[in-house]
Amino acid sequence: MLRSLLKTRYLYYGGSIVVSRGLEYIVLFFAAHFLAKEDYGELEFYKKAVEIGSNILAFGFPALILSYTKSDESKIYFYWLSVFFVLGLGLLLLVAGIFYPIAILLVLTMVFYALFFSGGIAQSFQIVHLGSNFASIYKIVVSVLFYGSVLGLVNFWEIKGQAYLFPSVLLLPLALLYAYMDFRRVGIVWDKVSKYWQLFKKLLLSSFTLVVSNFANLLFLYTDILVIKWLSSSANLEIADFSFALNVAGILLIISMTLIQVDIEKLKVNAAFLHALNIKIVVLTLIVSVLLIVGYYVLITHFFEQFGATFWLFLIILAGKFCLTVSNLFGTYLVILKKFTLNLNINLVFLLANIVSCILGYQAFGLIGLAVSSSVMLALRLGVLMFFNYKAVGYKL
Repeated sequence: MLRSLLKTRYLYYGGSIVVSRGLEYIVLFFAAHFLAKEDYGELEFYKKAVEIGSNILAFGFPALILSYTKSDESKIYFYWLSVFFVLGLGLLLLVAGIFYPIAILLVLTMVFYALFFSGGIAQSFQIVHLGSNFASIYKIVVSVLFYGSVLGLVNFWEIKGQAYLFPSVLLLPLALLYAYMDFRRVGIVWDKVSKYWQLFKKLLLSSFTLVVSNFANLLFLYTDILVIKWLSSSANLEIADFSFALNVAGILLIISMTLIQVDIEKLKVNAAFLHALNIKIVVLTLIVSVLLIVGYYVLITHFFEQFGATFWLFLIILAGKFCLTVSNLFGTYLVILKKFTLNLNINLVFLLANIVSCILGYQAFGLIGLAVSSSVMLALRLGVLMFFNYKAVGYKL
């Protein structure tokens, strides 16, 4: 088991995720220490807003490219059609928000995230077309440029709570220039564009289903932050406490991201591999969870004492993230099986249930009630996803 987890492809791609997320955590920890709690809460809110918005803007294409495309040619043409589609949506949003400077910054950042950032369209294409090693290098370069810019803005400029929005003003044009050069290099055949455009249009309904499903999935994860923003009388302060614990617990997601994305092609052709990969994810997640508990206690008692009252909150959130980490595999496999509607229905039902339970939990018990409600919903969602996945592959629980 351990030997299979230490294969070079896992370590290489996993290392790029560690570097990328490591840079993110350096920025967040620095901001949590350097900024006033109010400003840190604002920064976290804009970060979550960009992640939700970019998920909508990406229109489900990253998952479609990862799971649907088989031949090299289909991967190339679906990638470029996805890029142009997202740019078109971005231009429409820019026109709609032209009188609101903050909206323009949000749209530019969401377009950059959707196309070029970690988990975006470009990275999904690189994984299936150029391999995980190339995708690893790309992820590291983009992360260094983006998070380095955010860190500089937090440290040297009076941007503070809006620091996540400004780097894309420079990075998006540079990324588009690189994409244009790559477009010229590939040598697109326009007759084939017409052929794939017809197929692409047919898949837009499935892709829209993925958009709604992914949006529901992401909103499910950020319901707690939105509930605090809507109901709290000191929203930024409570968002700061909740987000600090949430960010550290989110390290668990590196495990499923690495193992799933590296082995995505194997999952497509070997149904029996689903159970084996699930065992790997569960084992690693348990080990890392223990390390995170120890690490978080050290952090809040020695370095971030302003978050010292969040230890129990962290433990509850960590339990939810454990369920989320394991469930990512089963959500991905439903997409591979092209069960888009089932995936959508599961995400929508649990999103609505999570919103209601989080509101009730927060009103009754504050942040602890909010965290318990969210974690219980994540556990129930994991159970439902496991049931339908194992039913599809004929494996009895």
